[in-house]
Amino acid sequence: MKNTTRIQLLGLTVLLVVMLSGCSTDTYTSPVGAPGGWGWLQWTVEQISELTYWFSNIGGGYYFVGLIIVTLIVRTVGWPIYAKSNALTLNMQQAQPELDKLKEKYQGKSDEASQKKMQAETLAIYKKYGINPFGCLLPFLQMPIFIAMYQVVRRIPLSNGMIDGVVTDGVKDFSDLNYSFLWIKDLGGPDPLYILPILVGVLMFFYQRYSMKKPEYLQNKKFKSDKALQSEKTMKMMSYFMVIMLVSIAVQNAGIALYWVVGNAYQFLQTYFNRRSNFKKMQENTEKF
Repeated sequence: MKNTTRIQLLGLTVLLVVMLSGCSTDTYTSPVGAPGGWGWLQWTVEQISELTYWFSNIGGGYYFVGLIIVTLIVRTVGWPIYAKSNALTLNMQQAQPELDKLKEKYQGKSDEASQKKMQAETLAIYKKYGINPFGCLLPFLQMPIFIAMYQVVRRIPLSNGMIDGVVTDGVKDFSDLNYSFLWIKDLGGPDPLYILPILVGVLMFFYQRYSMKKPEYLQNKKFKSDKALQSEKTMKMMSYFMVIMLVSIAVQNAGIALYWVVGNAYQFLQTYFNRRSNFKKMQENTEKF
């Protein structure tokens, strides 16, 4: 995936994080089942909430048990999309030297005939490496479920069957769950020792460094232009900003912090295993070509 596209995707992710940080909005301060919200999203939030509640009861009524299990389920369900996106990145990185040579070949040729030839040769390279130009949008297929999951974690501790002290039909009642977790008395509130928010920041920081650094077998220093270096610098700045945003949200809600700690640790493993799998595929493609 080209750096420009990755920056755009990272920018949209940062925007999503900023939107999720709107902690004072009615959506995030309302119990599950409260009127309002988007129909399909509201339905998804209710289903995930019920699943979390069910697993929590299996785990002795402890909310953190259901939260951890459902987080792992959601991440596992999204794994095929994540793996496909990583495979696309690998294919693009393999094709990049040929694309750079093609760019050099047609540099300064702006006539219509040359541009058409360049487009045709570019598409031929895409076909050779199995690249779909629209594949970069794959990660955003996971966004609706992640937004719903975020709402679930924020709203489950508020769900006691009432709105403003009045029993209301349709509002879920999860008040019988135990919201404690080790040193934390209530996962609906902040972590008194700030341990989970710190873990969120540490995991996210090292994950960003690990995911943005190409494996040695994919590094192509020969074609690393000043523009590419500037793009990498921009990506780093945006990723660090996202880490700060996530920590600022995690400080306010221990449940969200636990959700991100589990999710980020799992994503670390996903990336590691996908890289191993992609390395094998790259070796097979090298032999093929």
